[in-house]
Amino acid sequence: MFLVCPMRHAAVLVDTDGDHQIVPIDEDSDLSIVASFDRRGQHVVTGNSKGKVLVLSCPALELKASFKASTTAIKSIEFARRGNCLLVNTGDRLIRVYNHQEVLNAGKDGDPEPIQKLQDLVNKTMWKKCCFSGDGEYVCAGSARQHALYIWEKSVGNLVKILHGTKGELLLDVVWHPVRPIIASISSGVVSLWAQNQVENWSAFAPDFKELDENVEYDERESEFDISDEDKSVAAGSDDQDEELEIDVTSVDPVAAFCSSDEEVDDSKVLEFLPIAPDVEDPEDGAGAAGASSAAVGSASPPSKTSKYKSFDIQLEGAVCQEVHPLLSKASKEKPSSSRKSASKRSK
Repeated sequence: MFLVCPMRHAAVLVDTDGDHQIVPIDEDSDLSIVASFDRRGQHVVTGNSKGKVLVLSCPALELKASFKASTTAIKSIEFARRGNCLLVNTGDRLIRVYNHQEVLNAGKDGDPEPIQKLQDLVNKTMWKKCCFSGDGEYVCAGSARQHALYIWEKSVGNLVKILHGTKGELLLDVVWHPVRPIIASISSGVVSLWAQNQVENWSAFAPDFKELDENVEYDERESEFDISDEDKSVAAGSDDQDEELEIDVTSVDPVAAFCSSDEEVDDSKVLEFLPIAPDVEDPEDGAGAAGASSAAVGSASPPSKTSKYKSFDIQLEGAVCQEVHPLLSKASKEKPSSSRKSASKRSK
């Protein structure tokens, strides 16, 4: 199942079979809802425009905990991939980091204390998108005014780094790589990858290798390159023989980097790999109609490819249908102006 947050409507929990449930809200008049699953998918966390956060069980959607994070609107809720933390991005320019278990223990109308409160003390920046690092030890936030990324250390709360992108661009989204220290941000249709410069370290391949910044004179010993070293002292006793080591090549150990903090016990029912390859088809080619006509002509023709996806029409009462999404409104406004310019050129 997955979560859908329509515009000016309560969040919808949709099953893969097409069944859906409306996620309960705190007030019927407040329909500016953001929602997110927790790390295990056992709870649905929602936030409204008045700063109220609700924690509901999944899929029963029973209220387990609630608290007021801020007096301003909640813009996003994100969970860490490892650990038990979540962050709440609010309209008062603060990023609050909570412990999910402490929120559940506080119960309904509780008052859990945030672990950290992160903000830009100098510019008082509004945050467009926030995320955790792969190990959950750092928090990255993208500015809503410019293409700039702020990185804090979660345990201490200090600002570690500020990454500045191209001037004049507005940040749209930012995401952290689940394993590696790589950040991807998008602005003006361009994806920027942020990573640390890799410095070649040859001593990692040979522990006794010594890197030199400049040439050093070396005095060669008399018997250094002789087949038998005459200067070698005679060792007392027999020479140490290499012991035979048994190498296990049959057992498969999980990679610690890809496991969560509470996955030390192997789960036999977990789905680790999907042996499929994506088959991209152009829906404008009319593959379904062509296949149906060819199948009707004769049985010797190959059967048509069936659709590999399902589509469901969900009717929501009071939902906004004709309104354009904010991310698409700018593009829609530019299209009429461009068409008018082309029409005026043709008339000339």
